[in-house]
Amino acid sequence: MESTRRRAGLRDFLLECRARLRPDDVGLVSVGRRRVAGLRREEVAQLADISPAWYTLLETARNIRVSPRMLDRVATALRLSEEEKVYLFSLALDEMPKVSRAALDSAGSGGRELQELRAFVRRSRAASSALEVGESASDLLFDLVRPAEATYFVSADLASETFQLIADRTAAGFPALPREPMSFSQVHDAHQVLVGGNLFEETDATKATHAVFGPTALDRGLGRFMSSGIKSYHFNGAIGYFQLASGAFTERERDLLSLLSDVIALAFEARA
Repeated sequence: MESTRRRAGLRDFLLECRARLRPDDVGLVSVGRRRVAGLRREEVAQLADISPAWYTLLETARNIRVSPRMLDRVATALRLSEEEKVYLFSLALDEMPKVSRAALDSAGSGGRELQELRAFVRRSRAASSALEVGESASDLLFDLVRPAEATYFVSADLASETFQLIADRTAAGFPALPREPMSFSQVHDAHQVLVGGNLFEETDATKATHAVFGPTALDRGLGRFMSSGIKSYHFNGAIGYFQLASGAFTERERDLLSLLSDVIALAFEARA
């Protein structure tokens, strides 16, 4: 059902974007009478350097597999903004977290976030080690999530059921995070995040069985954290952050962390 809704949304969005462009806008010569406003499918395909048949399948919401590279060509051909490009990707790629149109239309600070995410994608793909990826990811999260007391990036050994902090960034005065390997049994979200690769939310860390953040939350009287698993053929781990706050996380916060973990997993696959 979700896949059907995505494809319907993709069709409507592509039609809308195609309709708002004229041949003159993109350097094409208008030939013949036009029954509808905007570019023809064949013209979008020409601009994107893809076959008209493939673009037709995409726009008519057929259940086809598409690559980020092809979608990037379509986004360029349709003169999409950075926010619209992310929305297109979220509709066309089932692996991407769904971005709402409401969030697109009221992006606010989202423009800065998208610019930083784009820069992170380039850095992570060019990174020479997991440490470099982890340091960049921790810095990015610390800048985007305000206020964050700690951001973290861990690797996991599924065979021995242990995890280890690779990189982190903490606020002034926050206790140093442990660097030694730890057992999955020491954190209650380990299997869900590190084995399942899922998103986990803890909104009251004062009551949590968590060797890393539980004591700090209990000492301060509040705390919450969110972790997202990173699953790839070459790397298992997680990324997340801790805040001296309580209450449920927003959909935007969930989407941001899920998107970042997806980007990291793809970066590890691309480096193989």
